[in-house]
Amino acid sequence: MELTQLRYFLQVYRTGNICGAAAQLNVTQQAVSKQIQKLENELGVELFVRQARGVQATPYAELLASKVQDFLPELDALAYNIQRRDREITGVVRLGIQCWQMGTKQGLRYGVLEDFRRAYPKVHLIWENSTPKRCVEGLLQQELDIAVMLMPEDTKELELTPLCTASWYMLMAKDNPLAERDVLSLEDLEGQRLILANNEAKTRSEIIRALEDREKPVFIGVEDFIFDLLAQQIEGEGALMLTTQTSVGMFNPERFVLVPMKSSIWRTQLYLTRTSKLVRMPAEQALYQFLLERWSEKPQQ
Repeated sequence: MELTQLRYFLQVYRTGNICGAAAQLNVTQQAVSKQIQKLENELGVELFVRQARGVQATPYAELLASKVQDFLPELDALAYNIQRRDREITGVVRLGIQCWQMGTKQGLRYGVLEDFRRAYPKVHLIWENSTPKRCVEGLLQQELDIAVMLMPEDTKELELTPLCTASWYMLMAKDNPLAERDVLSLEDLEGQRLILANNEAKTRSEIIRALEDREKPVFIGVEDFIFDLLAQQIEGEGALMLTTQTSVGMFNPERFVLVPMKSSIWRTQLYLTRTSKLVRMPAEQALYQFLLERWSEKPQQ
């Protein structure tokens, strides 16, 4: 039994007409009829007798209406008070998001941050694109309250909550011989020039270990994401760059392509990260719960 069903039921009971109830609820007649039918099926009784000019309430409907009319207004008042309390939360909350995890069609959705601002108009939200190193340092130095990132190498002082998954790709020039492949494996990295953001020491050691006796890649570490320098390395030097699908909107598709990576070593899980402190400010807690609910609904592609 759902609240929507009960709201629709009560409106039909009061108007004695599905068409009139639908007009009052600003929905279609089919929507009202469907909810009433679902409620009747769940209860196993007939609530209304359908007539030519409306509906006639049965004794079961009379009994249900007598109860619903009492508690629905109380639920509406409770919802209003909860929403008003949320709108009274004030403060500043600072969010760091690992570079290239945001996108309008791929990655984390920008609109969620705007939804938060509307839901909590008195909270000042500040967010920034950050390198993994900056995310961790910002949290530990209390310059960030929350970060969205891949699992950091040192997690002793951090609290991590799984958020969603991120697919991994190799970004390369369109004329690269590997660009015609449907998928790449670790073996394809043998002898390649490989760009790893922020040096990614752990990922680098995993690649070296997995390749065993094969020729190891030449690793190119970057601390800052300067597109012109990256493009020069990728096009001019034939380098590959490990990245996520969100890069598709940042590099010209006429010059660059993304090829999926297939390997168990890639860290595909994104985490909602914050320090392990015990006291949380209301604004920080509100953002944390909001992002957990909105960004963890389904895996981000």
